[in-house]
Amino acid sequence: MNTNGETPWYRRSQRLLAVACALLGGLLIAFGPETRAAWLATTTAAQTTPEPLWDEVIPTPTSSPLVVYVSGAVVAPDVYRLPPGSRVIDALQAAGGLTELADIDGINLAALVQDSQHIRVPYAGERMALPAESDRSPDNELINLNRATASDLEELPGVGKTLAERIIARRETQGPYRSVDELREVSGIGEKLFNQIAPLVTIGP
Repeated sequence: MNTNGETPWYRRSQRLLAVACALLGGLLIAFGPETRAAWLATTTAAQTTPEPLWDEVIPTPTSSPLVVYVSGAVVAPDVYRLPPGSRVIDALQAAGGLTELADIDGINLAALVQDSQHIRVPYAGERMALPAESDRSPDNELINLNRATASDLEELPGVGKTLAERIIARRETQGPYRSVDELREVSGIGEKLFNQIAPLVTIGP
């Protein structure tokens, strides 16, 4: 027992602990629900609100190029790729332009190009070279590649004895011609010559 009237040291610590517990309990009662609710709201918003994708790149749709075949009286007949919206004149320029023998009277240079289109420029006088109209069937006026003799073939423009023999040799070694286009397989017949003689021949019976 302390005869001086002072509280013993071990009781002081108990009182301080009791006071601290009381204050902490009061704080939890007074501010705990609001603090917890605010913390939960902030955490939920952070988890549910999507962050802006500033770095996301939206691809720009692109159109496929037009693939066209240009042949006939042009400098470089071939297959070309053109941008969408191209016109016939663009296709002819891609093929190196027209030759001196080109006849474009029947061609609409301003027409839009379609994918897989075949643009053929006729040669000057090509239509005049067609057989004259008569009472006979047009097929009777044409030279039949599968029956013609060398003399018959030599009547074609640009076809001499040697080339006529090659045309015949091709049908004898590989079978009858199934289309006029197979003339391109004969050595010595280029695109220009083919375009000249194609309207004058047939593979009819």
